[in-house]
Parts: sequence; structure tokens; C-alpha cells
Amino acid sequence: MYQNVKAHNELAPPAKGSFQTAGQVVLAIPPDVPIAPGFEPPNTPTHVETGVPADAFNPFNPFHQIISGGTRARLAEFGNRLFDNETDAYLGTIGIKGDKLFDGNWGYDAAYRYSQVKSVQTGDQVSISKFNRILNAADPIFDPGSSQFIGTTVPFNPFGDYRAPIPSNQATVAFATVHPKDEDTSKIWTIDGSIYTTSLFELPAGGIGMAIGGQFRRESLDENPDPLNVAGDVAGNSPVPVAHGGRKSFAFYAEANIPIFGSKNAITGFHSLEITAAGRYEQFRNNDTDVAVPKFGIRWQPLDEQLTLRATWGQGFREPTLEELYAAPISGLKLSHDPQNGGAFEPETNFLVLSNRNLKPEDSETYSAGFVFTPKYVPGLTYAVDAWGVRRSGVIGTPPADEILAREQAGTLLPGEVVERDIGGGITRILAPNMNLGNQEADGVDFTLLYQRPLPVGTFTFLTEWTWLYHFEYPQGETAFGFGSDGSNLAGFTTDPGLSNEGWYKWRGTTRFDWAWKGFDAAATVRYISGFEELNPKILPHEVGKTIRLDLQFSYDFSDLVPKVEERPVAGYSKEAPAKDGKAPVGKETVSTEVNNSCWARLMRGTTLTFGINNVFDDDPPFASGEGGNAVGYPGFTYDATNRFWYWRLTKKF
Repeated sequence: MYQNVKAHNELAPPAKGSFQTAGQVVLAIPPDVPIAPGFEPPNTPTHVETGVPADAFNPFNPFHQIISGGTRARLAEFGNRLFDNETDAYLGTIGIKGDKLFDGNWGYDAAYRYSQVKSVQTGDQVSISKFNRILNAADPIFDPGSSQFIGTTVPFNPFGDYRAPIPSNQATVAFATVHPKDEDTSKIWTIDGSIYTTSLFELPAGGIGMAIGGQFRRESLDENPDPLNVAGDVAGNSPVPVAHGGRKSFAFYAEANIPIFGSKNAITGFHSLEITAAGRYEQFRNNDTDVAVPKFGIRWQPLDEQLTLRATWGQGFREPTLEELYAAPISGLKLSHDPQNGGAFEPETNFLVLSNRNLKPEDSETYSAGFVFTPKYVPGLTYAVDAWGVRRSGVIGTPPADEILAREQAGTLLPGEVVERDIGGGITRILAPNMNLGNQEADGVDFTLLYQRPLPVGTFTFLTEWTWLYHFEYPQGETAFGFGSDGSNLAGFTTDPGLSNEGWYKWRGTTRFDWAWKGFDAAATVRYISGFEELNPKILPHEVGKTIRLDLQFSYDFSDLVPKVEERPVAGYSKEAPAKDGKAPVGKETVSTEVNNSCWARLMRGTTLTFGINNVFDDDPPFASGEGGNAVGYPGFTYDATNRFWYWRLTKKF
């Protein structure tokens, strides 16, 4: 299988963090007239600190000094940042499968699979080194007699109003615009095989089913950023080094299904009882670690098939991804309250996430318990309730910026944590490695109600599914630190206080009404998401509202226009019909009429036309502030700005 996906994205004009940021090319605006090195005004950036040439000047600078240090700017004259992403994905599988081994109750399967994903990103960015040149009126690019002349003698004016573009800036903008190209490639090789049986040996209730198997897996990651990004020469981007990584792993697993009671040996209170047991052992060669985890389940019908009780318990693990272990640093933004500057709030603090080869796997423990009720006195009705819980330890992530700043204040920064500040004491960047933060707990309940009723005018189906998250704890998370890291229940709070991109929603549910008749299908879906609590810019509680949205969909399957394929017994093909001599078994052969094989029939069969409307009432997403740091004004990880959306789709299945 091959897939090629192209995407184009536009973001706001590049925002330059502090002009002097560790690891990046220093950005500096020269003074209005040249100043000899060593004679800069007191307490202003110097030529030595900024690398500004001695003869550099910018006539539009209203201040007789170099402008750099903690100065920030958004380069609006360069227009929106443009990103073009192209992804090529390959997937191939070769396998064998059989089910007639030994006494006929054994089967096997084995496969080799290779997958590769290559992502290439290009776009329009701003080179800091070139930007410094267009700010310097003494640079050779403004000299008509120079081979580097760019067609104008007027340097870039950074002090204009972006709403009224300055014509003389056009040539300099074109010169400083660059098109870096980053390439990332990930590959996975997998060989696995298993052997299974439906009847390892017989018990009074039936045969024991069992499967055993193994797997070998190899992964690789190669990140090759553009040299401009490696050098930190792109405005608004942190330096991105070349990164490579890989690992090999082996796994062995087994699973068994054991019937204790069934139709053959049912007794009072035990109409049916099944137990499942499974285990997996895995070894990772890149860090010489191994892990073994079990899983158990039970399914019990005490009276008859109307009531089923079920429960599961298991342990799990998550090995760190190659990106978490080996990837190049990832630049992002986090909120911060700087204790060294009176708790000053900054919703967009530069934050650099570093990979960490010493990460340990995450461990987890899960449970679920519930019932399924299908009463005979209400045909078509099914009701299910399942309580569940997840306990994770060693959760991988980065600490909140405020937690790192608190440790900086106390002089207890952890290994790898760095807070970089400008000469004025302002934060320019925070660096933190991925680490095993701590524990996370979640508990909830799933509810399902299904009712289906066939009528002469079609089949009506009602399905509602809801999830209630009543308990969530993550003492090391962003929300916990923002609302008081006391291990309290965070269900119903924002996941990220400085942005409020989403919340730990207490309730989410979907209710669907469907009618199907002779190829026609009509469905109405109601979606509900509860609100959550956040903080407004005044650091006061604010409730982000709930949403209730309606989607409609109508479709017609043209297969219903085609007469059903006629079937009749033909000697020699069926076990159900007698042979011509009345002795040997025969079989059914599908006999197609001329109409069924016509071009029109082949065109109609498997063709479906669909029309739909999402968000019928054109409801806006709920307002979210994120302490004033939410730039779009709503939880962007849950909602988007699409609003009412009409669509149609024509599908043909072969």
C-alpha cells in the first residue's frame, strides 16, 4: 500500500522571542548612526555581545543605541508563515495462514511487514542572519557597485505599521525570506507468527482455546533538518540538530480461553462461565530491559443469556517512543508565572523539550467490571454498564514551566533543566528533558443503550453511548500545578491552565437515531461534551460551557435497485443438496441472470450516495480564556472553527 498526503498550513507572521536567545543567531537592530565599539550608551547592548559590525547603522532607528537583548517582535511585514508538508507512506505485508493442522483443530499464521513514513516540510521562513543584514544600511547588499546588490539602497524599516506596508521593504523582505527543507523518516520491520487451537483438550463445558506466538520488531528514526534550522538561523525556531535512533525488540505471548460451565454442564447459578488468561514477555535490545505482563478476564451468565456479568484485570507497559528517546529538541510554548519577576504571567514562554535516552517504560494497571442485559420481554433491547480504571506510573512528559521556575528559585533544578534569561532578568527560554514524571489515575463508567426494532416500513435503531469520568489525578501535570498540586480530583478542569486547549471532561456522550429501509438510510446524531473549569486573565475561576450539537446524514445504497442474485443447487458443489444419482453430496452454485451481469448492475452494486450536515444549528465552540493565553478563544484540541458543514460522498465498493 502506498499513500501520499500533501498539506498546506498558514500561521501568523513569525514571532521572534528575545533577540538574544541562547543557541540561536542573535538578532540586533543597529543604531541610527554608527557607534564605535566600546562607546555604546550605558546599559545597552554592545557590539561584542550582539556581533553588530562597527560601521552598521539603520536610519529608521529612533534610538541612539543597538536594540537587542530581551526585545521581541512579530515580523508582520513578512506575511504569514507558510508550511507545506508532504508525507509518503509505504506498507507491505507478506504472510501465510492455515487452519487444518494436526487433527483439524489447529491453525497458524505468520507474516513479515515493512512500513516507512517519510515526511518533508518546506515553507517560507525568515533567516535571522539575513534579517540582520537588511537592517544594516552599510551592508554590501545595498551597494549598487557590489555583486551582492539586491536592487535597493534602502534598508529594512522595522518601525512601520504592519497595517500600512512600506513599499521600500519589499526587496529586503524577499532577500531575508528562506525556504528551509526538513526531512524525517521512520521505518518499522516486523516478523510475527502464532499457532492456535480451538480445542487444546476437552472440558465438560467445551474445548479450551489457546494461542501462542512471537514477534521480532526493528524500528529506526532519522531526522535531517535543514542547515538553517541546525544553525538556529530561522526566526522563532530553536536550533534543531540532526537526530538518529533505533531499537530491536523480541516478544512472546500466550492466551487461553477456558470454559468452566456451558450448555453441556450448566447448573443453577452458572448457565455459562468462561475465564481468559493471557501474558506477554518483551525484551528491548537498545537498553537491555525486559518486561512481563499478565491479563485475566471472566464472563459469567448466572441464569441465562439475558444477563452477562464480565470483568477484566491486567497490567501493561509503554516503552518510550523513538522520538522521546532520540529525537531532536522540540520547540513549543508554555505558560509561566515568573517568581523572580513578581509572578509575571507569560502565556507563550519558549519551552524546549529534549529527548532522553535514559527514560524508563511506563507501567500501567487496568480494571473493568460490568454487565450486559438483553431482556427477552423487550426484543431488540441491550443495556450495558462498565466501570473502569487506569493506574499509570512513570508517566513520560515534561514538568510544567512553573514547577521548573519554582525549582530554579529554590536552587534545586533537576538534571537537564535550564532556565535562560536575558540581561534584564526576563525568561528567554526554558529547557527540560522528557522524564518519568510520576503517577496518573483515572476512573470512570461507560453506559450503552441499544434498541433496534424492525417494522414493515424499515428498521429503527436507537443507540446512546456515554462516558463519565468521575476521578482523575495527575499531581505532576500542568493542571495540578496550576490549581494546586495536592493530588486533588482534576476531572472537570482544564488540562493546560495557560491555554485551555481542552479539559478533563466529566461527561461525553453520543446519541444516534437511525432508520433504514430498502437502501435508504437516515440518521440523526446528538453529541454532548460537558464544560470544564479554567482561570480567566484575572486568575479567577471561569466555567467553559458545555456543547450539544446535532448532525444529520442521509444515504442511498443503489445495490437495492439490482435484483438479488439467484441461487440454485448444482450437482457436485453442495453438501446440502443430493447428487444426480441421489448418493453423493452436491453444492450450491451461484447462477447469475443476464440482468445481474449487465454493466448497469455492476455499476449500481456497491454504490452509495451520502449527504450530510454537521453542526446543523451552526453553534460556535464555547469560549475559553486560558488566563488570557488562548489565542483562538475556544478549546482548540476539542473544537475547530468549521461550524455548520455540508458534505456529500459517493462510494463504490468492488
